[in-house]
Formats: sequence, structure tokens, C-alpha cells
Amino acid sequence: LSTSETFANEILEKFAKNYETIAQYLPLPVLFDSKEVKEMVYRDRHIKRVLELGRNANIAIFSVGTVRDNALFFRLGYADAQEKAYLKSHAVGDICSRFFDKEGNISSQELNDRTVGIALDDLRNKEYSILLSGGEGKIASIRAALKGGYANVLITDQFTAKRLLEKV
Repeated sequence: LSTSETFANEILEKFAKNYETIAQYLPLPVLFDSKEVKEMVYRDRHIKRVLELGRNANIAIFSVGTVRDNALFFRLGYADAQEKAYLKSHAVGDICSRFFDKEGNISSQELNDRTVGIALDDLRNKEYSILLSGGEGKIASIRAALKGGYANVLITDQFTAKRLLEKV
């Protein structure tokens, strides 16, 4: 368990430095108010280029989120009260703010259509789709992500691995 908050940009910068590369950012909110606004933004050539880099990468490294009250997506205020209630009752977790149910299926297509970033289906086609996550609070999210086929590699701790191998 981490004792301090780690922000995505810090991780990205450290990763880029370690591998002597340049980090590519997608400086957008993760969720737009409408599908139409998102599609308009996606037509921008700079945004399109960054999204293509992610889509064409052969390796993806990601974690899963939860639908607990302290989930970053909720703390940042992306979901209104109705959306939050829906997600808490229909989803078990998310990858890149794309929420899925216990079977690994998108839990809200409407919300997914307004979400920015890599599509979960694109993760299935990576040479290495690496899920890096652990801890008691992430068991359901990890299990569902694996069930959905979004990862072909899991990096976790021994306690989480033992729990994942237990029958549900």
C-alpha cells in the first residue's frame, strides 16, 4: 500500500526518463459532457496523433480503478451524482476511466462514448497488455479486467494473486 499519492504525470515522466524517451500527454479531461464534443476534439490533428500512438503501441501498461467513494474518477468530479450511483451499482472497476462490470463488459455505453483515451478493445490486441495492480480493494476490478481479456500479463503481489485464484 502506497503511503503517498502518485500522480500519472509523475509516473509517466519517470518512466520516460528511465527508458530515455519522450512522454506523450493527452491534455484533456477524461470525460466530456457529450459524445459530439468528444468526437469534435478527436478530429484535432494533435489529439488524433497522440491517440494513434497509443492505439499503435505494441505494449500497454495500465492499472485498474474501483468504484469506491475514494476512487480518483469520483474525487476529480467527473461523474455527477446520478452517474456515480449508476457506476457504483453496475460496475466493479475501470481502466483509463472506461468502466466495466464483473464480467468485464462495458457497464455504460453512453458514458464510454464520452470517455477519452484508449478503447478497452484495443488492449486486447496488444502484443503485451500489462495490468499492474494489487491490493484487497482491487480484487474485483482485476478479476473483471482479466475476464474481459484486457490484459495478457498481470503483475501483482502474492496476496492478491492468491485471492484471484480463489473461487468466486
